Amino acid sequence: MYRRLFVVASLLSSYMGGSSAQDQPVHVLAFAGGDVILPCSFHISDKEDFPTVEWSKEGLKPDVVFLYRDGCEAYEMKNPVFEYRTSLIMKELKDGNISLRISNVQVPDTGKYQCLIFQKNVARKVTTVELFVVGRFITG
Repeated sequence: MYRRLFVVASLLSSYMGGSSAQDQPVHVLAFAGGDVILPCSFHISDKEDFPTVEWSKEGLKPDVVFLYRDGCEAYEMKNPVFEYRTSLIMKELKDGNISLRISNVQVPDTGKYQCLIFQKNVARKVTTVELFVVGRFITG
């Protein structure tokens, strides 16, 4: 079992080790059935109202997996596949941490996610995260 896991981790490591250009996505590895955090943060000043935060997934229709607006989660645009599985780390919002937690991660969750903030109705892409989900290995 551990040999297979090592091989998978090695393959993903070599696959994900590409260019370090600034526009490259952050790569995150998760195991199916577990939880994962997709990192995203921004500089917050005391003078600003907290922005609207939108997490979306490339190729998903509708593409919104989490929307935080006016101090709480908004559900009207959220893709039902992510219902009850996504959240922010609420106690860290005041520090500008808007990382997304996905619970019960599934292999189809693999893909590119974008973290956007909207301040004064202007959108700004903060982070692109590429999530890789692998199935758990079961030994008998």
